[in-house]
Amino acid sequence: MEISSAQRALVGREAEALAARSLARSGWVILSRNLRFGRLEVDLLARDPRGSLVAIEVRRRACVGAAAPAELLGARKMRALRRQRAHLPEGCRIDLLLVLGSPGRERLR
Repeated sequence: MEISSAQRALVGREAEALAARSLARSGWVILSRNLRFGRLEVDLLARDPRGSLVAIEVRRRACVGAAAPAELLGARKMRALRRQRAHLPEGCRIDLLLVLGSPGRERLR
């Protein structure tokens, strides 16, 4: 079953909000959401509990099986993340955060 782009955007925003709340409860400081660099976007920009700056790409999936992170993102998004790195402050790492499971039963990985 295919979902519309509006539905996909809503699901993405909900996953990002869930991720931000969970990270904040774990001691992360959320600095920005949906930060744009031209046509590129960082879902969340945060400081981890040790103070490191982290750009976070959030993905929601019902399940991932044995898929590797690069497979979940796809070649196009991997190229975009490489371009983003040039716009991020030095030392900023890029993390992938997966929101797995059905609504109300999500887990983060």
